[in-house]
Amino acid sequence: MAHMVLRFILTYCDQNWTRAGTVLYTAIDKAQLVVVAEGVTGVKDTYLFEVARGEVVLVSWHTNLVYIPAKCVKKEPGDKTLYGQG
Repeated sequence: MAHMVLRFILTYCDQNWTRAGTVLYTAIDKAQLVVVAEGVTGVKDTYLFEVARGEVVLVSWHTNLVYIPAKCVKKEPGDKTLYGQG
């Protein structure tokens, strides 16, 4: 199984997630996760993940790291979220 770890500036989970405490997010069905990351040059990229039912995403708010048990299905330059600038 693929895993990815990103240092994020913004994460967005669709409606197919439950949260346990403040760090564990479990997909209750096939779920989407959007992560915006910023490179060392300040350039933002948006990553889209499709996470299988039952998989758990771990978020470290102290280090802004997100541990994702899935491959990235799409990457776009800029912040492509509703709240972003792109």
